[in-house]
Parts: sequence; C-alpha cells; structure tokens
Amino acid sequence: MQPEAPVIVIGAVNVDLSGTPNAALHRGDSNPGRVAVSMGGVGRNIAENLCRLGRRVSLVTLTGDDHYGQLIREQCRTIGIGMELSMTEPAGRTSVYLCVNETNGDLHTAVADMEIYERLTPERLEGILPVLDGAALVIVDANIPEETVCWCARKIRAPLAADPVSVAKVGRLKGMLGRLEMIKPNVPEAEALSGIPIREDGDLPRAADALHGMGVKRVYISLGERGVWADDGHERAMLPCHPGIIRNTTGCGDAFLAAAADAWLDGADLTESARRALTAAAWCAADEHAVSPTLTKTILLDR
Repeated sequence: MQPEAPVIVIGAVNVDLSGTPNAALHRGDSNPGRVAVSMGGVGRNIAENLCRLGRRVSLVTLTGDDHYGQLIREQCRTIGIGMELSMTEPAGRTSVYLCVNETNGDLHTAVADMEIYERLTPERLEGILPVLDGAALVIVDANIPEETVCWCARKIRAPLAADPVSVAKVGRLKGMLGRLEMIKPNVPEAEALSGIPIREDGDLPRAADALHGMGVKRVYISLGERGVWADDGHERAMLPCHPGIIRNTTGCGDAFLAAAADAWLDGADLTESARRALTAAAWCAADEHAVSPTLTKTILLDR
C-alpha cells in the first residue's frame, strides 16, 4: 500500500431533499419548517468527508443522464472527488432521497428512489479492476447489488471496508465479511450480520466476536446517542458521543466511517480511530448539511 494511493468508494449518490418542521409533526397536514436541497448518498458522503480530511478520493457510482446527475457530478468535482471511474445510465433516473426530520434533527421518515443501483453490476466494474486493486482502501456501501458486493470481495486485492446502510440491505454484505478491515453497523444491523441478539451491553462483545470469526478485523457498533462499541478482538471499549448541538443526524454515520478509515490509513489504533470517528460524527450532527463543509483534519485532531 502506497501513501499516495487513493481511497476508492463504491456506492450511492443522491440528491437529498430534507424537511425539518418548526414544531412537532402533524400527520396528514402541512407542517411549517425548513426544506433543504443538497447532494448526498452514503458513498458520496463518505467520499466527501474523506476529501475534506485531505485524502485523495475517487467515487465509483452510477447516475442517470439527467439534470440531477449533472448537478452531482459538478458538485463532486468542485469538492475534489474524482469522478473518472463513475458511469452514466441513459435509461436510469439519478437517485433521490427524500426525508422528513423531527424538530431536533432526528430522522422521522424517508423515501429513497434508488432503483438505478441495481444496474451497477460486476460487468460494469470489470474494466476498472486494475485501478481498484491499486487503491489504499476500497469502501463499499450496501446500496449496490449483492452480486456486485461478492464480486468486490472475490476480485479486488486492495483492503476493503463496508457500510451496511440499513437493515434491509445489510445482508448484501455477508459474502464480503471475510475480507473486511472494518465495518460500522448499528445494533439491528449487527444482529442481522452476526446472528447474535443484542439485548444488553454484555451482548455487544459476543456479536463483535461472531463478526471477527467471519473475518472482520475492526467492528464499530453504533449505539446512537450512547456512542459506539469499538472492538478488534483484542482491544474493545465503549466510547461515548461527544456532547454538542444536534441539528441533523443524516450523514453522521458516513462521517464516522470516513474518519475511522482515515485514522486506519494513518495507522491509528482502535480507540484513537473510534475517538476521531465520534468527533467527526458530532461535527456533522452540529451542521445542517449531511456533510459539514467546515470539517478539516486539523479540526478533527484538535477536538
């Protein structure tokens, strides 16, 4: 692994439409509040966070040949995310994520139009395999099809990390677990992957051990407002969240994984990596954007 090698992220980009009400939500009614339009998607968010932390990053994704696709590409290039490996599907719609938040920024409900990613098949990635092999780290998000996830595990020789995305999609990663340097599930996702019910804190190391037995090296189980269970099979600890203002929780997990990956690339140990990741997540939560435009490596290390 060469220090100058890029991080490559394979995953989703979305146009994010988010609404946050001024007062408690009323079902079946119009709720006064704020509506924001931004670029998002798990893969794109991870890539932007890494870029803001000073990493050279390329994104492998699929967009439609439409206005939203053009907006995403232009915004990614402006930030510094390499788009040379990304593809366009003329017959597809660029992915859109529509969410409604609670007044405190927590997610209330969402609709994701992400059908286009079913077309991100192994055949599309075959031609860029030599580039993927040369990455410092390849991060895969579970929005891509299971067959493509399994192809990544079998074919890519670079180190791998993964984001489960959701309980509905986490099963797509099972064929990749034996290759992963790190994974960041929440409790329901960790249960689905490990087969271990997590009813109390004592179940966390058991679930992590099950994942280690499948080949995962670093496990970060998100506990929401309680923090994270960090576990590499030798070192393990529960670390609390950083206190602070919460304006938005969309993208906090993406910031966490990006900072954990950046720390791993720096050679940081498990606890230091988790502390950096929690700091990045807190910085994201205090911002209205899915990725804080003010995040830098200096801020991360200072805090």
